Amino acid sequence: MLYLDRFIRDGGWDKIIERKSLITMGVVLVLLLAMAVTPNLFSDFISTQEREAFNEQIDSQPQAEAQIIAGVEQLKLARQHIFTSDAWRSFAFVLAGSVLLFLFGRRKIGKPVLLGVLGVLVLLDLWTVDKRYVNNEKDRGRYMAWEEVNANKFPFQANAADKAIMEAEWTPAAEADLKTTMDRLKAERAHESGRDKMVLPEEEMLARYGSLRRNSDYRVLNLNNPFQDARVSYFHKSLGGYHGAKLKKYQDLIEFHLGPAIQRIGTALQSGSIATVDSALAQEGVLNMLNTRYMIYNPERPPIRNVNALGSAWFVEEVKWAKNADEEIVQLGTIDPATTALIDERYREALGTTKASADPSANVSLDEYRTNKLTYTVNSSNGGVVVFSEIWYGPDWQATLDGKPVDYARADYVLRAMAVPPGDHTVVFSVVGKAYNASQGIALASSALLILLVLGALFMEVKRTMRDPEAEA
Repeated sequence: MLYLDRFIRDGGWDKIIERKSLITMGVVLVLLLAMAVTPNLFSDFISTQEREAFNEQIDSQPQAEAQIIAGVEQLKLARQHIFTSDAWRSFAFVLAGSVLLFLFGRRKIGKPVLLGVLGVLVLLDLWTVDKRYVNNEKDRGRYMAWEEVNANKFPFQANAADKAIMEAEWTPAAEADLKTTMDRLKAERAHESGRDKMVLPEEEMLARYGSLRRNSDYRVLNLNNPFQDARVSYFHKSLGGYHGAKLKKYQDLIEFHLGPAIQRIGTALQSGSIATVDSALAQEGVLNMLNTRYMIYNPERPPIRNVNALGSAWFVEEVKWAKNADEEIVQLGTIDPATTALIDERYREALGTTKASADPSANVSLDEYRTNKLTYTVNSSNGGVVVFSEIWYGPDWQATLDGKPVDYARADYVLRAMAVPPGDHTVVFSVVGKAYNASQGIALASSALLILLVLGALFMEVKRTMRDPEAEA
């Protein structure tokens, strides 16, 4: 764009710029022509991972070797066709654009013709690519590129694993929450007519799982590519999911501990013995401290139930101090989070002089779960250090103990820990973001100022317009 802008402002080429431009265009055209004519020079159209997978398939099914090889060749031909078609297409557009620039550079055509034809080429380019994905082509009477309204609104359906978890975790509290939700949905539709007045089965399903999430205490891990798939999060509290901007500390946890743990569980699963899987899970402290109660290995089978999950919060018997975050993430794999909290030295002051100690009668329960507020009831005879199985985000999440502000520490690299005295207490974590709250006022003031400026400009324009006729008279 910068080149085109300067090219148009200069009104054409001088000899040096013309030679450099023609050489560049020629090189691009030759490269595209080579891609179109000899695509195998640039790619074999099968990735290393795919080749390894096909080789493993041949090794496991030698009788199907011929069919597998034939399928691979068909796949390569299809990909080669797509590659060469786009190479010829790009060659045509670059050639047309080059001819257009050459004619303008030699002052054979004017600026209107240049911009007009370039606009047509850009429109044609975008149109032909967009039509690949958004078009009116049909297959057996149905539009291929169109998406059903319900498919867009409800992208996932509960599978056998989801339903098994629902059955195991459903509680009277979830039932009451669902009734409230359904009454609200029906009230919102009361003024509608016909089918619009009905609550769809998909909506009821979504409401049911929402009630379950708000009134349950477990997390689910999909053992198949959990950190690139957000499906589990649609139904349950999840360890996985996908976001383009991941929390750095959680990504560290994935790379150091969760990824290897998933591989070990997969190896245990291949043994075919439930006892082997249970034994493996008992050793996975990081999975257990994240309250991983269910693991989905096959969406059409009931999930694995992890009896070692530590719950939403627990008292520890010992606090072990780490010099820094690097030492903390490494040593995390050597402790038992059920009894030991690993805490960075920088948070000593947050825990004060409270000592961690064993207390069989101690209990912590999660009473309210919201995205911006967590409420716990804590009961103990001796008091001590409680670890909460929630990600530590920093100062925007503030804590209170019986309504009074208290400090808390980061524990086990990603979780939260707090010193709690003996007796019955209520602990609340809530989002109190000073920067966010301040930004709301700033945004409101800025919007008000902008409106005043616009009104002022309109007033001045009207005033000037009314004064001009008088001046002319």
